[in-house]
Amino acid sequence: MESTVSPLESFLREYLDKTGGVWDEVEPQVYDVALPAGTELPTGRGSDSGVVRLTFDPEALPEHPSAQLASFGTPLVDRLLSDALQRGRAGQFCIVGLNLQPHDLLTRLRRSIHVAPATIKIERVRALHFPQVVFWFQAAFVSDQKEQIILPVAVDLHSGREVRHAEELLNPARLAEHPSPPLPPAQALSLTSGYRLARAQILRSVTALANNRGRELTERCDIQIGRLERYYADLRAELQEQKRRARNADEATARHAERMVALEREQQVRAAELRKKSILHVDLRLLQLMRIEQPKLLVQVALTAENHAAGRLAVVWDPLMEAVEAVSCPLCGKPSYDFTLSRFGQVGCEACKPTLTSGKPPRR
Repeated sequence: MESTVSPLESFLREYLDKTGGVWDEVEPQVYDVALPAGTELPTGRGSDSGVVRLTFDPEALPEHPSAQLASFGTPLVDRLLSDALQRGRAGQFCIVGLNLQPHDLLTRLRRSIHVAPATIKIERVRALHFPQVVFWFQAAFVSDQKEQIILPVAVDLHSGREVRHAEELLNPARLAEHPSPPLPPAQALSLTSGYRLARAQILRSVTALANNRGRELTERCDIQIGRLERYYADLRAELQEQKRRARNADEATARHAERMVALEREQQVRAAELRKKSILHVDLRLLQLMRIEQPKLLVQVALTAENHAAGRLAVVWDPLMEAVEAVSCPLCGKPSYDFTLSRFGQVGCEACKPTLTSGKPPRR
């Protein structure tokens, strides 16, 4: 019966294969490993040949006393994970295998884009590579405990908008290191601009998560402080009872006052500690990014209507999703599928319609 390979074992094998290391499975969950050049072996765990024995099974240690336990949190595994993260911090791939000759493209455009009162006609179609970048951010929420989450976001550098189908973009069956066929690049924003857009989007998500966690911390802190107040109220009641039963009233009164002051001070200190532990700190950093060049069709369409000057729109057909992308309004830049053609040939979305119907010619 074949043993099941754990995710950590799979990582070790793939990491060594990619970085020039060597591994040999001595028995299930026990490996002899030659780490890649430059990787430091744990002190006293390697042989003179540079080979270290690892085991993923704690019960195998008595049979292999020279072996090192490999699990999350151990120094060597942490070192390998950190090195793998550094090596794979950025990557670039191309999407291949897409149909760049969709059937009856004009009909699909007319069903998706509406321009009143114009008729859509295709002037030119160009296949281009449209760059899209997937960013992975790590958000750490630190208070009396620490929680880390990974938040991905994909940005289309051509349109400057978030990509909602990141899973389809990352389908390994379609990714390749080289394009097929080679295509010219579409006009696009810089990677720095894309990062700023992605970070702004992630900040909104992180802010919402932080607000939820902040409310939970405040509620928990209020409950703990309430318990603290009841505890010290009971102690004060006991002191009051001791004062009442004391035979020497003057001495008991002085001692009672001192202990009440000490209790008050102690309560304030402990309450301050609870509030300090309940303060939420958030750290956000970029872990990795992947640039993906995807072939799409840039379609230049002419908009014609009687008694109107001709207008034009640039429309993008996405063969991965087999859909027309929302078109950026030439006037305000907002994405839309519904437009109006003015008699002077200006094109605008519904929000810009009052400007188009004012009867004034466009400024040159």
